[in-house]
Parts: sequence; C-alpha cells; structure tokens
Amino acid sequence: MNKRKHLFLAKDPFEKPKDDSLFLSCMMENLHFQLESCEDYRRICDHFGFSPDQIKSEADLSLIPPITTSFLKQRRLFSMPTDQLAVKATSSGTSGEKSIVGFDHRSLFLGIAMMVRYFAYTKVLSPIPVHYIVLGYEPSKENEMGAAKTAYGTTFFAPALSRDYALIRKNGRYEANIEGIGKRLFKAAKGIFPVRFVGFPPYMYFLCQYLEENHIQLKLPRGSKVLLGGGWKQFSGQEIDRETLFAMTERCLGLKKEDYLEFFSAVEHPLPYVKCKNGHFHIPRFSRVIIRDPQTWQPLPYYELGIINFLTPLVMSMPLLSIMTDDIGMLCPGESCSCGIDSDYFILAGRAGIHNIKTCAAEAAELMQH
Repeated sequence: MNKRKHLFLAKDPFEKPKDDSLFLSCMMENLHFQLESCEDYRRICDHFGFSPDQIKSEADLSLIPPITTSFLKQRRLFSMPTDQLAVKATSSGTSGEKSIVGFDHRSLFLGIAMMVRYFAYTKVLSPIPVHYIVLGYEPSKENEMGAAKTAYGTTFFAPALSRDYALIRKNGRYEANIEGIGKRLFKAAKGIFPVRFVGFPPYMYFLCQYLEENHIQLKLPRGSKVLLGGGWKQFSGQEIDRETLFAMTERCLGLKKEDYLEFFSAVEHPLPYVKCKNGHFHIPRFSRVIIRDPQTWQPLPYYELGIINFLTPLVMSMPLLSIMTDDIGMLCPGESCSCGIDSDYFILAGRAGIHNIKTCAAEAAELMQH
C-alpha cells in the first residue's frame, strides 16, 4: 500500500517518480496478488503461457495477458469475496451485456485521494459554489451504472447549490428533462454563481440544439465550465466536431473553448484522463498505455493505430491491471505536444466494431431526442 500511495498521491500527476521502478513494483505486487487470489485469472495467464518471471523490466509489462472489456461483460472476475467490496458499478450497456466492477475499501480510498489530487492539479476543484447541470441520469438505487456514479461524484468537486439532470426518473423509468434544464439556466444566467455541465458530448449538443431551435441565447456567470466525458458511441452518424460544439455553446450560453474540460475514463479502468490545451490525453504517472495490433495483439510503435490497452495497479479486488478496451487510438511521444506536459499521450480515433452492446450514452441520447 505504501508504494501505491507514493505512486498515486503525488501533487503533480504527471511528475516522473524519483524511483524509476515504482510503477513496475506496484504492478508486480498487484499481479502476484491477482494470481494468488483469482483462480480464473490464473487460468487465463496459464492459457497464454504467461509467468511473472518473464517480467524483467517495465517494457515486459506488455506480456501480461490483457483482459478485454467484452470478456468482463460475460464473466465475473473477483479476487476478494464480494461482501468485502466497498462499492460496485456497472459499465455502459443497460439494454445489453455489461461488466460489473467492484472496489475494495483500500483501493477505493486510494482512488478517491488520487482523484482529489488529480482534479486539484487540473483546477477542477473549487471552493466557489456552482449550479450543476448533469447531462446524464439522475441517481437512483436501481441505477448501478458507473457513468451515473461518476457524474454524480463530479458534483462534489465544487459545492453544489443545485443539481439538475437531463434524464430524471419517473414511475420507474427515465424521462428527458430538457425543459427543466432550460428553466434552471434562465435562473442561473440572472445570478452570480457559475454553472457546471457534467456529462456526455451528445447531451451538450442536444441541449444547444434545443436552445437554438427556441432562439434562446444566455450569458452564464463567469467561471462556468463544461466537463465532458465519453464519446458519441452508436450515434457517430450525428457526431459533430469539437470546434462546432464550442461555437454552439458560445452562441447559446456565452461559454468559450477554454471553459471546456474533456475527460476519458472507463468503469473497467477507473482513472481520469483530461485533454490538455492541445486536445491530447496525457498519461499520468500511475498508468501506462499500450497500442496493440487488433489481429496479433502485439504492441505497436508511436503513431500507429490499434486497440488501446490500459495498465494500472490501482485496483486489488479484481484483475484490472491490464485492460483492453474496444477503443481505437494511437500513442504519441510527449515532446510532440507543446502544452508543457512531458508524458506521452494517446489520441482516440473511434471504436472497434462491437455489435449488440447498447451503451448508456447511446440510450440516453435516444431519450434526449424525444
């Protein structure tokens, strides 16, 4: 735990650890625990002929067989009894297959502390009270989606004067609340406290579309921000580029490009990535990213497109130390970005062809259009 604390709790999440072997040591500690505690994971490693003895350096971490997010939607891999877990969350896929992820108390505590440090660094933490517009689901006991829990958790990074949700629960189902959001925005525009939008890009687009169709132009108070995470999923046919969305938001709400923060995360890889001023997801000191060939799974060099594989030693309750997503991207050297952050970064280029998995973002976007 002490090594993991040193790795995760630095004030600067992009600062290189003084001990070059720190990340490797934490990964090996996690790996040995998973092999000892999760029989199914041990069988997976045996199937691929993998042994921890093969890892001599950080570069060898690519030899750890990655667990795919699609596999976690079909099987449950826990390294601790489920009654010892502090919290559970589901991935997207409310109408299809979904993975269930559970966090032990120590990993949860460490993850929360890491988030606080990370968001303090990115200036998301603020003592100024704000009105939250959550562009997603209203929390409920029936909703275990990680996206809903993450959005709600984000509303604690500045004191909440109010929380309004794009999708509210009525009579056991979710309904669009776009008119309710519009009323809140009218009130907020007349006040002095900032507004923070939290959610998926399509929701922000649908909201701006609603405002423009109704010829509504507002000027939100200074300090208002848009915190967006996730992509357009199955609504890629309706996707608009970032610059167009920035322009719409400025016309409708008076918010500029610099008022945006764009995030990436996943339930199966619960770490935050925030785009820098140049639009790049730089990799923090407590994770690594490997781009793999979709056919051979072999690591690819810089600037080549492949499937994104994330590595982190954060979670002990499940073998999530190497997770292969269905996202397509490329890895780029840190020095090729002029933002001032030295760590390598990845660029998202889309998603692999996964069918019959309906994401929460897609379902919610459907509701927002009705």
